[in-house]
Amino acid sequence: MTLAAVLCCAMTTAVFTACGGDDNNSTPEPKIVGCEVNYSLNFPKEKDANTGNLYALYTKIEVGYIDDNGTEQREEVINGKWSKTVTYTKSTSGYLKLYLTVPESIDIESLTYDEYVSLVNATPDKPSDIAVILSDNTKYPGSLTNFKIFNNDIQTHAKKNHVEAYLKALSKQSPAVLTINFTM
Repeated sequence: MTLAAVLCCAMTTAVFTACGGDDNNSTPEPKIVGCEVNYSLNFPKEKDANTGNLYALYTKIEVGYIDDNGTEQREEVINGKWSKTVTYTKSTSGYLKLYLTVPESIDIESLTYDEYVSLVNATPDKPSDIAVILSDNTKYPGSLTNFKIFNNDIQTHAKKNHVEAYLKALSKQSPAVLTINFTM
């Protein structure tokens, strides 16, 4: 009987010691420390066989975007395409804004299309287009606590003989084609 009591006490001590050891070895759950946003712009040359893109007529297109410090940066769009990956470590409001340089003159008769529209495809266009960065340096696609995207539709239609006026009007606006807001 005494031997059974001693064995019972020894087993109980072993069980409590084993349970206590697990608590001290647990690792903290990783936290969100940033996000990576893959921005891109694409300016197709035409909408269809009869309609061209107004943006293709500009001498120069620059895109403004917000960096991690909240400062606007500008880069030139080359061959109708631009992309940039920006890592943010704090909540922000950002945008992609266009800065357009109008050609000195346009030969209306040499224009290929009878009608022109403003066409631009911008990303990200949904919350899953961002990568969340965790404190253990892992990344995964997903959404943050509060992530909103606004694609600003600035569709402009112009007949061939009104193209020059529309180009000048659009260039004065510095239109924002994409706006994002997120909190971490």
